[in-house]
Amino acid sequence: MRNDADEAVAAMRAAGLEPLEPYPGSAFPWKSRCTRCDAVVSPRLGSMAAGSRRPGCKPCADKANGIAQRHDESLAVEEMREHGFEPQEPYRGVKYPWRCLCHGCGTLTSPTFGSILAGQSGCRRCADLRAGAARREDPERAAASMREAGLEPLEPYTTVMRPWRCRCTTCGRSSTPTLAKIRSGRRCKYCARHGFDRAAPARVYVLTHAGHLAVKIGVAGASQRNDRIAQHGRYGWTLFYEHHLPTGDHALAVEQAILRHLRTAGHMPFLTAAELPNGWTETFNARHMSATDLRDRIRAETRALPRCPEPMTLF
Repeated sequence: MRNDADEAVAAMRAAGLEPLEPYPGSAFPWKSRCTRCDAVVSPRLGSMAAGSRRPGCKPCADKANGIAQRHDESLAVEEMREHGFEPQEPYRGVKYPWRCLCHGCGTLTSPTFGSILAGQSGCRRCADLRAGAARREDPERAAASMREAGLEPLEPYTTVMRPWRCRCTTCGRSSTPTLAKIRSGRRCKYCARHGFDRAAPARVYVLTHAGHLAVKIGVAGASQRNDRIAQHGRYGWTLFYEHHLPTGDHALAVEQAILRHLRTAGHMPFLTAAELPNGWTETFNARHMSATDLRDRIRAETRALPRCPEPMTLF
């Protein structure tokens, strides 16, 4: 497979390169000087003998590539205008950002000419507006989805992710589900037969953990069935205090008000999900927030609680 040295030299010279050292073999870099640009390069003869049209000199190859991609400025400007853009600066090349005024939304954007030629939109704002319009839900169809789930809308529709105040046609209570949750299978939170019943009697509790030196606040139903307090007991938690309230909404209102005050005061969750898989976000350092303090806060919030608390976003 070894080429004759004279043939190798001839091949290099035919490619516009003058060897500066003896022939090392077709698979090894061969130091040479380009006869076009006088640059010193080290191509492999094997890569050049494979029929490649790319020059053996890298500077010459890069220049040739740039020339191949270069477009006439007048043609580039005309192309941009056909795509809805008015250039605001001279054309520099196909791969450089080109500041233009978008005719669609009137904002300044900087697409590359290459991206426009590749079929991209070129304006992020226009792309977002088109995507939003494609995802926008028809208000009549949105209301129909709510009514199919047994909920009567009480206010105009906004978006699928924004809470939408509705009245349940079964129990008559008001709630604020999102359309996205309703379409995922959710129904009225008061009529649900699983999880925490916000319409039934409930309690706010305080737990302590001697090993972690931690305290925890939480809510649970008044019934002992599927009791959250007993579940936490398996992780070493002990009940310190519980306060009974007429509904789960009342209990949540008390708990969330206390959590908001504590977060504002700088009290962050003390434990992690590894230490308490369910409920770690309501734990606190017992050195900084005692169980007695939590008990007193529950009593104070209960006295200030309105008779029918408004639906809330959980903290």
